This record gives sequence, C-alpha cells and structure tokens, in this order.
Amino acid sequence: MSRDTHSNSEKDLPYQNSTVRNDELDLIEILVQLWRGRKVIIISVIIALIFALSYVFLAKEKWTSKAIVTLPAAGQVANYNAALSVLYAQSPQDKPAIGTLQQQLFNRFSGSMSALSSELENLDEPQSLKVQQVIKGSSEPLRISFTAETAELARKQLGEYIQRVNDDVVDDYGADIRRSLSVKTRELTDSLDTQKQVALDKKQQRIDVIKQSLKIAEASNITRSQLNQAEFLSDDTLYLLGTVSLQAMIANEATKPLPLDAAYYDTQRSLLAMTHLKIQVDNLQSYRYIAPGDLPIRRDSPKRVLTVLLSVILGGIIGSGIVIGRLVSQQYRQRKQS
Repeated sequence: MSRDTHSNSEKDLPYQNSTVRNDELDLIEILVQLWRGRKVIIISVIIALIFALSYVFLAKEKWTSKAIVTLPAAGQVANYNAALSVLYAQSPQDKPAIGTLQQQLFNRFSGSMSALSSELENLDEPQSLKVQQVIKGSSEPLRISFTAETAELARKQLGEYIQRVNDDVVDDYGADIRRSLSVKTRELTDSLDTQKQVALDKKQQRIDVIKQSLKIAEASNITRSQLNQAEFLSDDTLYLLGTVSLQAMIANEATKPLPLDAAYYDTQRSLLAMTHLKIQVDNLQSYRYIAPGDLPIRRDSPKRVLTVLLSVILGGIIGSGIVIGRLVSQQYRQRKQS
C-alpha cells in the first residue's frame, strides 16, 4: 500500500511543479503588466490627488471646543439659599438642604442644555452641540462640546451657549422664588388680619359679657362690690362686683390693647422679613467649570495628510485594477479565439 502511495505522489509531482511555475509566471506577468501600465496608474493617482486636494481646500473645516462642568459651589447658591431660609422660616423642615439645591440647579442646567442640543440639531443648518457624561452612569460632571468652522468661534460659541442656558435657569429660579414670596406674603398678611379679627371679637365678647353683668347689677340694685375677693368670679357672677366696678371695667376694656398672642408676633416677624428681603440672583449659578472651553489645536476635518495618503492609495488601486482588467480581458479573448 505504501508503494502505491509513493507511486501516486511521484505522479502528482510534475503537476504540482507545473502549478507553482504557472503561479510564478502569472505573478511575474502581472508585475510586468503593472510596470507597462504605469502611466495609467500614475494618471489615476494624479486624478485622485486632484479630487483629494479639491476636497481638502474647499471643504469646511471643523473644530471642536470642549468644556467640563459640574455642580455649582455652595457660595454660588448662598444668596438663593438665604432667601429660601426666609421663605421657610415658619417651616424650616420643608426647606431643601443646600446640597439638594445644588443638585436641583445642575439637573435643570443639564436638561436645558440637552434640549438646546436637540434644538440646534434640528435647524435648517444643524449645529453640533453635544452633552456627554464624563463618568458613565453618573449625572455629573458633564462634558459639553461644540463644533464650528474655526477654533476661536467654537470656543466662543460654546461659552455663549453655556452662559445662555445658565441665565435661563437662573431667571426661572428667580421668578419662582419671587412668586413663592408673593404667595407667602399674601398668606401671612391674611393670617395677621385673621388673628387681629379674632382678637377684636374676643375683646368685644368680653365687653358684651361685662355689659350684661352691669344690667344684672343695676336690676339687682348692687352698686358696690359684695365680695372681699374677686379672683375666682365667673362671667355669670360678675354682677356681684357692682355697677361702679363694672362701669370702670367697661371703660378699661374699650381702651385696652388687643390681646394678641405669640403666634401673631411670630407671623408679623416673618412678614416683615419677607417685605424687606432683597432677592439677589446675580451671583446664582447652575453649574461650575471644572475645565472651561478650550481652544482646539487640531481640526476634526478635513484631515489633510490622511486624505492625501488615502487618495494616493485609492488612485493606485484603481489604476492597477484598470491595468489588470485589461490583461484579464486580453487573455479571455485569446482563449476564446483559440
């Protein structure tokens, strides 16, 4: 069996050698044809270069400026936090902590920035404003980038868009706290009026009780007090004080100040604090820069060197394809004729 196998291998050897020689000849022939068609290849490369250079010098340049922002600092929300302290003076447990306030402002800034990005993308001439997470899965910090035709324009426009969104957020928060203060002021004013009316009603009710006792004393012909001690008299037994004392009590009650309790003065204190509160949102910020918009030193496109190199390679491939295509076409016609 081994002899037969050896015999078959010897028979196949000439065929294998012939195949190798043909492959070598074909490869050499291709190289020769490529050399002969070098003019076609050179022309193809030149044409590709012309297109590439035209693109490189005519295409609009793209430069991208990037900034990184995070939560505003405590000092940037201090005035707003102070205004909230006045607003929530009667219920301090409802006032958001300063850390919560910083997060709320930055979340509003982030949402508004994403909305602006979508708005610019849908313009007739779309603009590229991107908002991305620096740390995956974390809402802060954020990387904001803008692409323009020049490096300086990209940086300038990025800063303007960030400031524009911040101004909108600050204006919203300023308007919101003004509305809240207005509502709270009306609420406290109404509360003062209510408490004052209750005190007036109490005073009038006291006078009415004393007048009724005076009538009883007059009807009973009690002029002078019949008691040695009057500390524990009820409204029903006041007539025992006599008409003289009761008339003096009525005169005293009429001119006596209203019996206002501590709650009234607490409400009045809160109202005065709000009335004199000056809302300052000038230094309120909804973000803080970790890295402001940079001035890019490398353009995004066109990549001139890379474009030229690719055009040379592409032109060479196309020219080589034309030459090889001619060779294959000639061989095919020769085989067909033979």
